[in-house]
Amino acid sequence: MADLDRIDMAILHALQDDARNATTESIGEQVDLAASTVASRINDLEERGIIAGYAPAIDYEKAGFEQRMLLVGTVHASDEDIVAKVSDIENVITVRRLLTDEDDLHVELVTRSQDRAEAVADELHDLGIEITTTSVVVEENNRTFNHLGRKYTNDA
Repeated sequence: MADLDRIDMAILHALQDDARNATTESIGEQVDLAASTVASRINDLEERGIIAGYAPAIDYEKAGFEQRMLLVGTVHASDEDIVAKVSDIENVITVRRLLTDEDDLHVELVTRSQDRAEAVADELHDLGIEITTTSVVVEENNRTFNHLGRKYTNDA
């Protein structure tokens, strides 16, 4: 388990809140540290793998991927790399492997067509995955876990 102090947690909160516009100076103001210290802390968090990357939040529908689907299936192959292999399939955006006997794989994909969704299902079948449920996502609300360190910032 990572050993995070209140400063690390506050920095993570600030980055999660708005990483694109957060500067080391603005974060430093929120946590009462010099920008150079914030930069050093961020580098350390990245090196330790706690910050795994920075990615934009994309509205797939506006980007032309009107179909967003959740495929639930059961993995029948004994393949330790199954999540990585499924992640490599074009149009797959999220893969979750659960600790359960059935319906242990949840795959979210975005496509421009039903034909492509069916092709993804075929690729999953070829990997030894039996799709048991196919659902169209009609609405979603994602939020980050925002309880990391707001209480340690000046805006708490």
